[in-house]
Amino acid sequence: MSNTSQLPVQEPLTRSRFQRLPAGARWALLALLITSCLYLLSPYITLWRLNFITVNGPTSALSSVVDIDAVHEQIQRRLNKERDSAIGEVSDAFIDWIQEAIRRDGTNALANTVTLGWLRQLLLTHDEDGDGFRPAIRYAFYSSPIRFEVQIGDQTPSPASTDVPQPTPVHLRLGRTWLGWRVIAAYY
Repeated sequence: MSNTSQLPVQEPLTRSRFQRLPAGARWALLALLITSCLYLLSPYITLWRLNFITVNGPTSALSSVVDIDAVHEQIQRRLNKERDSAIGEVSDAFIDWIQEAIRRDGTNALANTVTLGWLRQLLLTHDEDGDGFRPAIRYAFYSSPIRFEVQIGDQTPSPASTDVPQPTPVHLRLGRTWLGWRVIAAYY
């Protein structure tokens, strides 16, 4: 005598929580997801544009991704030790360069020396093989939802090439504005 037990009837596949949402809510969540992804990628796109313009475009085209007045303001804030600045630790070479500019040009030092042309030349110090500074980027990530930090070049010189001077690492700070991400601070 065999005791036959009935096999349980398989339940129909249940819908996921997402599928149970009303269609309008699903579209809203999808739009939110796409917007979030675009926001997270947008400073990287700005860096790509900055690199492209630095290599190919005229210097004046940098104004679309660089707020040179904000760069001036951040350097002035850094020079005034009592004010907060987006600029971190600066190199001795940067301090010497600023001091020389102030001795030479006085109160107009920043306007005369910190220009789009200066920034372009600074970024091109890390250009290898005509690819711009992009291959030399060592760090690029958010420091807050509206600030983005970039380090171009190595902090320490490579031991294999101690005879060849290494370019000083360049640091950029990008800030989110109504016009998109723009460079608001540059230093080395």
